[in-house]
Amino acid sequence: MTGQGQSASGSAAWSTVFRHVRYENLVAGVSGGVLSNLALHPLDLVKIRFAVSDGLELRPKYKGILHCLTTIWKLDGLRGLYQGVTPNVWGAGLSWGLYFFFYNAIKSYKTDGRAERLEATEYLVSAAEAGICSWAVWNVTWCPSVYGI
Repeated sequence: MTGQGQSASGSAAWSTVFRHVRYENLVAGVSGGVLSNLALHPLDLVKIRFAVSDGLELRPKYKGILHCLTTIWKLDGLRGLYQGVTPNVWGAGLSWGLYFFFYNAIKSYKTDGRAERLEATEYLVSAAEAGICSWAVWNVTWCPSVYGI
């Protein structure tokens, strides 16, 4: 077999491997990661400001969360509340997208040909496996210098 015969068998092999993959899960994970990060980034900024100003006299003192938010708002406006949001949005979107992508593919693979649902421990193991897969892809692909690759 040459040419078209090999191409057909090659595409059949790929469709067998990827039949459990649903890209909707990737899109949903990315969307959820991005939206949750955009909604909660000002609180993350407050957390960072508290950590940075802890015990230092050079930095502004905040009396609480609301005082910190209003001070940032008065000094820098909306732009100030979203300082540094871009790397957080990329990181959260991609990591949650990969996690849900792998989690649903693993669950689908495990339920293939089974009439009954997964047990609770199988859901937990699937979640752990998805976490490991997304961690590995994220860290090895996006942070290769950390691992000496």
